[in-house]
Amino acid sequence: MAKKKNNSPKIRERAPVVAVMGHIDHGKSTLLDYIRKENTVDREHGGITQHVAAYEAEHNGKKITFIDTPGHEAFAAARARGANIADIAILVVAADDGVSEQTLGALKFIRESGIPFIVAINKIDKPNADINKTKNSLLEAEVYLEGMGGDVAYNEISALKGTGVDELLDNILLTAELEELKTDDNAPASGYILEATLDSKKGISATMIIKNGSLKGGQYVVSGFASSPVRIMQDFQGKPLKEASASMPITIIGFDELPSAGDSFAVFENKKEAFKYIDELKELQSEKERVEKITAKKFSKNKKNVFPLVIKTDVAGSLDAVKHEIAKIENDRSEFKIIESGIGAINESAIKALGGADKATIIGFNVPVERTASILAENLNIEIKTFNIIYELLEYLEKRIIELTPKEKFEEVVGEAKILKVFSWGNKGGVIGGEVLEGTIKKKNKIQIYRRGEFIGTASIKDLQSNKQDVEEVSAPNQFGTNVVSKLEIVAGDIIKSVEIVEK
Repeated sequence: MAKKKNNSPKIRERAPVVAVMGHIDHGKSTLLDYIRKENTVDREHGGITQHVAAYEAEHNGKKITFIDTPGHEAFAAARARGANIADIAILVVAADDGVSEQTLGALKFIRESGIPFIVAINKIDKPNADINKTKNSLLEAEVYLEGMGGDVAYNEISALKGTGVDELLDNILLTAELEELKTDDNAPASGYILEATLDSKKGISATMIIKNGSLKGGQYVVSGFASSPVRIMQDFQGKPLKEASASMPITIIGFDELPSAGDSFAVFENKKEAFKYIDELKELQSEKERVEKITAKKFSKNKKNVFPLVIKTDVAGSLDAVKHEIAKIENDRSEFKIIESGIGAINESAIKALGGADKATIIGFNVPVERTASILAENLNIEIKTFNIIYELLEYLEKRIIELTPKEKFEEVVGEAKILKVFSWGNKGGVIGGEVLEGTIKKKNKIQIYRRGEFIGTASIKDLQSNKQDVEEVSAPNQFGTNVVSKLEIVAGDIIKSVEIVEK
């Protein structure tokens, strides 16, 4: 990392970084809209926040940085990232809904990160709001509010009307004061990548949160193997900056490759120092991958069907979230294997990455498909699907894996009957009568024969009668007569089970 040039520490209080978390539609973005006096909700596909964004606000002369984290469960990774990067969390719970499964998910991330949090009971203006019921649901989730046997601060608010929002901001500043958040302005900046994106005109840019130190023009930022000179630096409103300090959300334009959302970044004084660090990091990574490959080869016993998949998204945060959820989409016999993933439009290289593989799929999230890629995919019979709603993408893949999985044949019992009488019997079978106990006995079906609870063999039904009429099937609780083909003699008292061959 960049060395301080004989500068003594310059310690000061810094602004809190606050993650706003909770269930979808409980009002997180509406709360930020009120604070920022700017509406972003209408610009989100499906009315939900699908990226991590950071904003600065000011209250009582003090700054607060907010991270808006997606509420949809597909963005669990993004929510976790927000909580780990933040100093304080706001858990938004709607008074007309109470604690939901996604609320519990957000709460889990908050607790794992170990940061303090404040509960914002939102939508108190709604006619069906029930604050006491909401408090009780929080109690059941082991969130012990102030005045209810605990010390978790809370505010009752209406993000839509602004009721209680000032008091919530007061609570944030009070919590920050108790946390004693500090920064050393003379230290080289360090922090986290919130988001990364590729623009055909601007190139690769990253939104970052500085947690300590200062960043100045001319320095080098490194995150993973990605690096960028600090030439174009902007604040959260897109205004140019020459210097940035702790708790500020900033954007750096000019990375040589996409940094990963959630990764930390370090700052170096010049390109030489930055690239020396990257070379050392690559050596360490190569050794780690070598050991992992040996381990994987030794212990791999995967005999599943594997279907190739390419993923392209608009930003790195979306890519993380999509990959996180795809890892869960599998069944007993099949799973997806991500061959390639990246940021930007679906192009020819995405098609070529699959090498003409059978049963391959390419999915895009908030990205276009280049015409040449579309033509190539059609020629190779590769399916391309694009989405701008995450749960629609996941629903498609869940159906897709079922479609791609080869069908297997199974025997399925469709009926059971008890043999009441044997009318005649020969070398190749005979005529018997019985009563259907459950399900249906069908003509030409295979039957399994059980005697005193033990399976003894199989036979098949040649023809079937009920009430002296030829029929295709007989259902419980009717009686029947049948001519069966069997090498094994069937006797009164035997149980037969009618089976069908089905594909699953």
